[in-house]
Amino acid sequence: MTETNVGDGWRFCCLLLAVSIAGGCATMSESECINADWREVGRNDGLEGKRQTQLARHYDACVRYGIAPDRDEYMAGREAGLTVYCTQDSGYWEGRYGGGYERVCPASSEPAFLAGYRAGQSVYDAIENIRSVRGQMDSVKARIDSLEDEIRKLESPDDESDTTEEKPAGNISDRVAEIRTLDRQLESLRVLRAAAAAEYLRAIERANSLGYPEEFRLEEIL
Repeated sequence: MTETNVGDGWRFCCLLLAVSIAGGCATMSESECINADWREVGRNDGLEGKRQTQLARHYDACVRYGIAPDRDEYMAGREAGLTVYCTQDSGYWEGRYGGGYERVCPASSEPAFLAGYRAGQSVYDAIENIRSVRGQMDSVKARIDSLEDEIRKLESPDDESDTTEEKPAGNISDRVAEIRTLDRQLESLRVLRAAAAAEYLRAIERANSLGYPEEFRLEEIL
């Protein structure tokens, strides 16, 4: 074995050890380790866009059963899987549903993957932003409703025969002041919602320009 090969092998062993120490749950069961087709395992990891360090996690899972992965078979399979993963279409749907990208694509295919990924991610982020603003608006509206209910109770005349519900503590003026503040917050959130909707439309248009038939469905999100 040449000095270069010895060095590469040593670095790989160190990588396996480092990841196995830091790893969490086992990636494979005993049965899976025993029956593993390492080329297929690598291919599946490549199809999912997993890093090369995933092999070290498989090593950690299988070494306890006296089984070591076939690195060459795994890497050949992973490369085949990445060929399918590192495309514009794959990138789009990875980003569209909030998936992450682990910088696994080679320089030759990464630009196409990232073009799709960023377009899909823009749609995903825009939808999540609208939902976040909607959630904030719902919280503010619920608080306003609660305050208005408390005001009605405070304004109602005392009825000694009604002992089922106590009047809230505090005074009406404080609640009115808080409602005014919340109304201003609600107006600001409406502006944010409009901006988020506009960004959503732009994201849809970018996706359409790349050939992805996204539709503007603001009513469904709101």
